[in-house]
Amino acid sequence: METALKYIIFFLVGILQDIFITYYYQTIAKEYAIKSAILATLVTLVNVVVLYKILTGIEEQVLSIILIYAIGNGVGTMIVMKKHDIIRFFKKK
Repeated sequence: METALKYIIFFLVGILQDIFITYYYQTIAKEYAIKSAILATLVTLVNVVVLYKILTGIEEQVLSIILIYAIGNGVGTMIVMKKHDIIRFFKKK
């Protein structure tokens, strides 16, 4: 059970991180300096915490954790890129 919880947490953190990163890139493209600075800080914090967690304490599952985390990153990007379609889907009901 503990392993499954780790997978779920890393997957969700991967989604959250990539949402932050994608919005970060969008704010840079639109030249929103303050929003970009805040998101850069959040992205860096999440990156460092995840790296720390991967390097200390999950040696026996490191490859599967990295894979789950990477899949979460992909899902996070898709959520941001398809956010208008997702919002429209839920407003129809």
